[in-house]
Amino acid sequence: GTSNSITGSSVTRAGGGGGGGATTAGAAGAGGGGTGGTDSVAATNGTANTGGGGGGGRGLGSTQNGGSGVVILKYPTAAGTITIGGGLTGSTATDGAFKITTITAGTGNVSWS
Repeated sequence: GTSNSITGSSVTRAGGGGGGGATTAGAAGAGGGGTGGTDSVAATNGTANTGGGGGGGRGLGSTQNGGSGVVILKYPTAAGTITIGGGLTGSTATDGAFKITTITAGTGNVSWS
């Protein structure tokens, strides 16, 4: 995974999924990766809103899904007001002289005024 501080605190995202194995599976990568599966333990999905990879399957279950991604927009408060389209799920916070808009799901448009 990779970490950044765009939201004001360091967060790790995009961790790799662990590989599957007969008796020992790969660990989840830091940043939302899923654990790999074995002949007796199912693999896990990547964590939502991190873009982490899904764990590799083996025996007990199939390879799992990666976690959904996230869009983070950081812009000066003076840039205006952001409008998130009705088909999007998101929120906006203020961090000093900046606003941070986080979009976690949906389809639609984003605009400023």
